[in-house]
Amino acid sequence: MEIRELVSKDIDIVVDLWYETSIIAHDFIPGDYWKNNKGAMAFEYLPNSETYLAIENGEIVGFVAMIENFLAAIFVDNQFQGQGIGKSLLNFVKHKRTRIKLNVYEKNRKSIDFYKSQGFIIKAISEEEKTCENEFLMEWTR
Repeated sequence: MEIRELVSKDIDIVVDLWYETSIIAHDFIPGDYWKNNKGAMAFEYLPNSETYLAIENGEIVGFVAMIENFLAAIFVDNQFQGQGIGKSLLNFVKHKRTRIKLNVYEKNRKSIDFYKSQGFIIKAISEEEKTCENEFLMEWTR
């Protein structure tokens, strides 16, 4: 697996990966929420973040997006989950930081367990305004 920086020609593929993965990982949120945010992801979030892609056999299979020390997104294509890609992407950005924070929905137990296994600690809980879902603020420090 190769990890490389996002370039503009990758954005449509990455947005589709984010959308397809979000619908499954966040099945407690209506699908229209994710559909309505595809434009913001393509034109606002990805271009304004430090984003790295996981490439397997020439195909984008995952990505991680950082905004300063905040992990804004980490997604692995549903067909490639459980193969260590998310861990590799996370370790890649951990080598570039001494502290990383992130928000994760309380109902997304699979991701919470993953982050805990990677050394993240729950620091706070709050309600996410747009979805009215509880989310944890988690933090990792070297």
